[in-house]
Amino acid sequence: MEFNLSDKIAAVNRMQEYIAAHLDGEITMETLGAVAGYSKFYAARTFRELTDRTPFAYIRALRLTRAAQALRDAGGPVIDAALDSGFDSHDGFTRAFARQFGITPQEYARKTPAVRYFVP
Repeated sequence: MEFNLSDKIAAVNRMQEYIAAHLDGEITMETLGAVAGYSKFYAARTFRELTDRTPFAYIRALRLTRAAQALRDAGGPVIDAALDSGFDSHDGFTRAFARQFGITPQEYARKTPAVRYFVP
């Protein structure tokens, strides 16, 4: 069964809304597929087709943006921002943050330069 573009847009919109509402929790492809009304494989393919990101790259970008905003606004230890963003380790967070923003979270917290936040 093939879905038309408006069905796909509506499905991706539902997935984005679910992600935004559950960003602090665990988000699985099974759940996103159910929210979209598609199989998890078709949901992932459709999401990427319309956003140019996989669902998990999208989630990571949102979480990293939220972490950057927390470092900018609240300060505090980088490890707190890492754990609050769903990362299990300081090292993994630092690598992902640097890939996303081109600066380590420690440097960002000290200098707070302008970076390009991810906005869906």
